Amino acid sequence: MAENLQQSDENTEGVHILRPELRHEQVEFRGRLLAASERKNILKALGALHTLEIMAVTIYRCQITKETSELNRELIAAMSNEMTHVQDFQMKLCEYGMRSNLFRWAYWIVGFVLGFGSRLLGTKAILKTGIWVESKAVTHYAELLTAAVWDEPTRSVIEKDRSDEDGHIQIWRRLLSVLDV
Repeated sequence: MAENLQQSDENTEGVHILRPELRHEQVEFRGRLLAASERKNILKALGALHTLEIMAVTIYRCQITKETSELNRELIAAMSNEMTHVQDFQMKLCEYGMRSNLFRWAYWIVGFVLGFGSRLLGTKAILKTGIWVESKAVTHYAELLTAAVWDEPTRSVIEKDRSDEDGHIQIWRRLLSVLDV
């Protein structure tokens, strides 16, 4: 079935830039003068985004097979894009003088179960899992954008990564519609 998935001629949906440029001068210390409660909100939100992106990378990595197909090409692209999101939030945690969640390994396990489990169930399950996970991510991003007072560069990163998640949903829906034909 996966071999029936063809690349879209229009390619108007999805994520076009997988790894945006990051320049040395964009790295700076942030939020050092914030009140303790504001820093706590930022830590909670950035920590959640970081761990959820670890889970997303793992899901896609476990869904990829050896097969040469449009689905695998899109999964590889999505995994690569999600890896930049992990880096985005790891960097922001460091800029704010914070550390990653000690229990982030648990999200790797959840990602493995969702990714490998859906792979065992087939192409349709992979696509439906992608749509479900990315839809949850978009909802989390919306909540976390309002959960703290963000500086403009950090807000821009969060909004860009949220937009990428919407792009992944479009890709998975397109591939699922081709599959259902």
